[in-house]
Amino acid sequence: MDSRERVLAALRREQPDRVPFVEGGIDLPMQRALMGRDQFLPEELNEVMGRDNLGVTLRPPIFGEYEERGEINYVARPGIRSRADLEQVVFPDPDDPSLYAEGEQLIRRNRGKYAVAANMRLGASPVLLSLGLEGFSYALADDPGLIDTLLGRYADWTIAVVRHLRDLGVDFVWTFDDMAYKTGPMFSPKVLRNVFMPHLRRVAQAIKGEGFPWVFHSDGNLMSLLDDLLTLGFDGLHPLEPGPMDIERVKRLYGDRLCLIGNIDLHYTLTRGTPEEVEAEVKQRIETIGRGG
Repeated sequence: MDSRERVLAALRREQPDRVPFVEGGIDLPMQRALMGRDQFLPEELNEVMGRDNLGVTLRPPIFGEYEERGEINYVARPGIRSRADLEQVVFPDPDDPSLYAEGEQLIRRNRGKYAVAANMRLGASPVLLSLGLEGFSYALADDPGLIDTLLGRYADWTIAVVRHLRDLGVDFVWTFDDMAYKTGPMFSPKVLRNVFMPHLRRVAQAIKGEGFPWVFHSDGNLMSLLDDLLTLGFDGLHPLEPGPMDIERVKRLYGDRLCLIGNIDLHYTLTRGTPEEVEAEVKQRIETIGRGG
């Protein structure tokens, strides 16, 4: 199998020739350290790492004030505080060919070699970040229509972008919408069902309607939300954060419905562990979780 076949087989819950090595994103300082230089193509990084996927980033803006820490931008202050701020919620034109130009070049250079993901968002994470968790919580009580309007705008934009993915030539969709801390979700299952799901379901229908395999990402402990989220119809779950998520339990409960991705400890093993410790953890995951695909 080549890299593309390997990833797509895993997303179909088949057993490929080996476990695919995929990453949703690698921070720029780490990329430079791996490559030993500042200028390189994404596929050159893949050759050094042995990674099986590439990504085309098509994420909507998050509205707020940013701060840079070590070449990584963070939302320091949310930008949406009331309905008056909705006038600044302006998205790139989803029908503008320039939005897809970089991705087209990447796919053209690597056609058929790597599995190419469209890295996107459903809308939950940018709403939480644009409002801030405190602002979101107040709006739930004082003006739930503000949340509904903002979610609707994000969903509409993402749906419009999804319509271009077939022509772009991506192989699967990878959505990044953090909804949980290590201790549990940022909001209750009831809020997920009543506030988020109507809009998330619209985006999910667009993705599945185009026939794309789909990986859903959220950090943290998702267990109390997972049954509801699974009704969206995604094929893979990432990153199954070690500690908050018991991957053996997830495999037992949902392994016949999901491709399980991740669960390797970033904070100790991969950053502070020895090569032998990394190898041991990866092998243990393969032996425990890999059976049957």
